[in-house]
Amino acid sequence: MKLRRRPGAFVAFVDSFTDETFFKVECDAQDTDLISYHLFDSNGRLVADSEGAQTFPEGVEIADESGELLLSVPAGRDESIQYRLYNLKGALLTCSDGQRTQIYGGVRIEGNHHLSGRPPSTSKA
Repeated sequence: MKLRRRPGAFVAFVDSFTDETFFKVECDAQDTDLISYHLFDSNGRLVADSEGAQTFPEGVEIADESGELLLSVPAGRDESIQYRLYNLKGALLTCSDGQRTQIYGGVRIEGNHHLSGRPPSTSKA
């Protein structure tokens, strides 16, 4: 997954049992990338919380205390995001190395996108 989304578009990873959103990437109306996260480690301990949507123009990397990379958001919009998302019980829900994504049970992926092309025309009668 890369940043570079259309304004108003988002993708969110949600725990399907608790409805908690672990990770969300969105683009606001000013074409600014916003990231929010609530990251647990493989033991179910909270490692980091963005406390809402934030911009990370320099990118961000978050690892747990053992050094396992949980999130890597690059500074460049053309580079891929890497993540390992665990729930509060320590179960791995999804992970991506930037090239390949694995999705396991217990995660729901939500998102939206705008239709491509021109807006519908109005007919003149």
